[in-house]
Amino acid sequence: MRTRGEVAHAERVGVFNEIFVAHWGAVRHHVECVLDDDDEVSDLISEVFSLAWVKLDVLRPLGLIWLLRTADNKLKDRDRTLRARAGAMEAVRRMAEGARAHDLLDSLAVRHAIDSVLTPRERRFVIFFYWGRLAAGEIAELDRCSQASVFTTLSRARAKLIGELGRDVGSRSELPGRQPMIGAA
Repeated sequence: MRTRGEVAHAERVGVFNEIFVAHWGAVRHHVECVLDDDDEVSDLISEVFSLAWVKLDVLRPLGLIWLLRTADNKLKDRDRTLRARAGAMEAVRRMAEGARAHDLLDSLAVRHAIDSVLTPRERRFVIFFYWGRLAAGEIAELDRCSQASVFTTLSRARAKLIGELGRDVGSRSELPGRQPMIGAA
């Protein structure tokens, strides 16, 4: 005789297999429209269906739309990672080609100030916003807080950095990338 847990697991596996069989081809086709490398396609689809297994509710099975949105999110994550790597490599290349010494020192001073003056939350938000190029809404979703809280934290962090580095740094925008809109929600 099977226990209740074994029956529930068997039911879960059955529902997952139905979802997999019904939607695997459509998800694969969707990802193949964006990626050329078969290994990357297979890896991304594996990630999508692994997440589907974790999120599976037997009473409310996941549909094709959920799977396609998840695939799109995984593609965005991949692109974001590739852009971050390319940006880092470009920065290293520029430094190797003879960036001015004071530019390197300015970057080191900003990095030191970020590490020494900011709280862990402020540091995380600054890195997400300026270097990771995440929108305030994305940071809010990651941290499970409001967008207003993200902007407040970024403004507070920016004020601390300006105070630590001096007023002229704030006017030269030493932080790479965008400046947060103070008070925007």
